[in-house]
Order: sequence, then C-alpha cells, then structure tokens
Amino acid sequence: MPEKVVFKLEVFEERIKRRAMKVVCDFPGVTLIDVKEKGKLKVNGEFDKFEMTKKLKKVYEFVDIIAVGPDGEPAKNQKLVKKPEPKVKKAPSYRGWNLGFFK
Repeated sequence: MPEKVVFKLEVFEERIKRRAMKVVCDFPGVTLIDVKEKGKLKVNGEFDKFEMTKKLKKVYEFVDIIAVGPDGEPAKNQKLVKKPEPKVKKAPSYRGWNLGFFK
C-alpha cells in the first residue's frame, strides 16, 4: 500500500541536495517527491522506507524519518465557508438634485 514518508534533511549545500534527490528518484516505487518545505523531504509511493533512509545516510549523515502515514488526499468534503462580499456604496450623483441656482 502506498504511503507518505517525511524525512528530516537539513542541508544547505546544493550538491548534497542533488545527490539526495538522485538517490530518491532512482529508488523503485517512488511516485511523488516534494521538497518545498525547508529541511523536509516528502516522498510518496510504495517503497522500503528503511532502505531509503540507509541510502540517504550515505549521502548525508543526519537523516531521520519524521512522519509516516498513508498516501492519500485530505478529505475534500469539507464545508467551504463563503465570505459575504462587502457592499460598495455608490457616490451620490449630482444630476438628480434639483437646486435652484443650477437650472
């Protein structure tokens, strides 16, 4: 069953990041890789997480598994709350005014 694994990988060198990404990409069963959050590497798919950790430790010594969970989308049946649109007041028009000295 596919699962989602989050690795703690706090690397500042671009060379080590590329090597770690190459290790993860070459691993069989990986379907999605996410590195948007700083210091975290999220991997989805069907793979042996301990073997991947072992291979990542060869690239960078300080790699840990932070979280493991089932691969899946969050529930989309959440009720969306619509914010009421603010009412915009129109500026008064002076054409409709009936003033004596503008006739």
